[in-house]
Amino acid sequence: MKVIGLTGQTGAGKTTASNALRAGGLPVIDCDLLAREVVNNSKSCLGDLVLAFGCDIIDHNGELNRRKLAAAVFGDKKKLRRLNAITFPHIVRRIEEEIAYYRKRGAGALVLDAPTLYEAKADKLCDAVVAVIAPEQQRLQRIIARDGLSEQEAVNRIRSQHDDAFFRRRAGYLVENNGSAQELIEAVAAAMNCALSGIPQPAPQPPADEAPKADELQTQEEQPYETADL
Repeated sequence: MKVIGLTGQTGAGKTTASNALRAGGLPVIDCDLLAREVVNNSKSCLGDLVLAFGCDIIDHNGELNRRKLAAAVFGDKKKLRRLNAITFPHIVRRIEEEIAYYRKRGAGALVLDAPTLYEAKADKLCDAVVAVIAPEQQRLQRIIARDGLSEQEAVNRIRSQHDDAFFRRRAGYLVENNGSAQELIEAVAAAMNCALSGIPQPAPQPPADEAPKADELQTQEEQPYETADL
């Protein structure tokens, strides 16, 4: 069974692509949903989050208040690292369980839809990775409309994520969403077909102003990242 990772920046159109792949018949593991399930159902994970960030992140039903947690960690790299260290091990275990489930059922391939694929090191579970990126201003407008965020909250979320160059350097297949939804769907389908067939398709070369300097690589590698879009 081939496992193809699907990742990218928030607001870049990854969910549109994922939904189209699912509609086309490919099994899709939604890591955002798994992360929510883990946080809400794992007492040890939720307890560790409370110890790290305080009782204010819990709502009146005893579940995680994602908006409050996001406000507490975005913009603070140390807190983001702590958040990732707590949640990622739990999430990866659930991902492995889901992959095993589909393998047991005899699936020939599946898509691992994970915004934090690299940060959780879940890319090691994949045979190939397709990444979706988009211009920052378009992503900003999308997540404000989608998540009901203020402009500053949206900016903080985008600033907590990796830039285009990060994905250009890592993904075997890169899709730039700067057109219509249908064009995005077609581009992702083409990249996915190549990935499933094992056809090499190097990601486009980054523009000159995106090429990282040698002394910037370590800083970018260590940059924390939001978990599961909160």
